[in-house]
Amino acid sequence: MTASTDTGTLDHAFAVRWYQSWIDAWNSHDPEQVKAIVTDDFVLDSPTTRHTGWHVQGPQAASDYVRYVLGAYPDLIWEVVAPPMFADGLPRAAFSWRGTGHFSGTLTPPGIPGNGRAFAFAGLEVFDFRGDRACYLNASYDLLGLMRQIGVYRGATADGRTR
Repeated sequence: MTASTDTGTLDHAFAVRWYQSWIDAWNSHDPEQVKAIVTDDFVLDSPTTRHTGWHVQGPQAASDYVRYVLGAYPDLIWEVVAPPMFADGLPRAAFSWRGTGHFSGTLTPPGIPGNGRAFAFAGLEVFDFRGDRACYLNASYDLLGLMRQIGVYRGATADGRTR
């Protein structure tokens, strides 16, 4: 079975298997595993990359991104929480997930040491495929909410007081 055909459709069973390999790569805590399942020009776009200005492109950069996240959250575990969604006529699939763990590593950059706080957050990943690999990822999740849970961001009130 192939991921996509010349018409741009996506084999749904392939996409589900592929996404499980993505989740398995993260949950194995071995960043090198993502290199085999993304294209040479793969681009990862997420709230974290947008906030930091980090351009993640290619297998090595994807592996480095996973390493960065696991460096801050060494016990991070992902789980799929809903059936996938598919785009008609496009080699695209969306997957809903939930991540849990503890901020027990270091968030580098900027070098914030972990405090052991637990977190749980959810999001959506939309992947485009070329052949049997992903070529683009657009991830959506509440980065500010995660930063609040782990105590990195406390927020502010309308009058400027922190809460």
